[in-house]
Amino acid sequence: MAIAILAMIAGSVAAGIRLAVASIERGESVTREAARLRAVVEIFERALMSADPLPIPVGDNTTAYFAGEEKTVRFLTAGAPSAAHGGGLWLISFFERRGGEGGGIAVATASPFRAEGAEGWEGTEKARILVAGGEDLAFSYSAGPAEEGTWEWSPSWDLKEKGRLPAAVRVEFSVPSPAGPRKTAFVVPVPAGGGTGG
Repeated sequence: MAIAILAMIAGSVAAGIRLAVASIERGESVTREAARLRAVVEIFERALMSADPLPIPVGDNTTAYFAGEEKTVRFLTAGAPSAAHGGGLWLISFFERRGGEGGGIAVATASPFRAEGAEGWEGTEKARILVAGGEDLAFSYSAGPAEEGTWEWSPSWDLKEKGRLPAAVRVEFSVPSPAGPRKTAFVVPVPAGGGTGG
């Protein structure tokens, strides 16, 4: 009888230990994924917040460069996305690369001083994946608050038409997780853009 009770207690303790270990592993996995997502958001924020209106060669002219579309954004930045680039100005592009194991949210950079000018840059060369398996990337752009204080968002930003950088960019995408895709959305102010007085 005593042996049977001891076996039941040992079985209960072993099951509790297995549950605790599995819970710790899940917690560590969630923490790692949250840290990766924070790092990606910081890359977007650092690049967009340092968008630069400095005139560079675009086509036959010299002008500021910002190409904001619903699924991709390309612009001049003083905040390179990695220490490997060092300081200075860079063209940067964020987009969604589709297909197979190499798919996800991607970033590409290039020198702004190109023979064909910045306008000839497609923004997909030598890209690296920021979020493997990331999808549903979407950008929207705002000129800043309207008179009544509301922010209006547009799926594209034409620098020639608007005459300046956007005041803010909203970024949305989904990241894979064991429980299914998780939507992430955040707004990045662009100090060199402008609301009133920007």
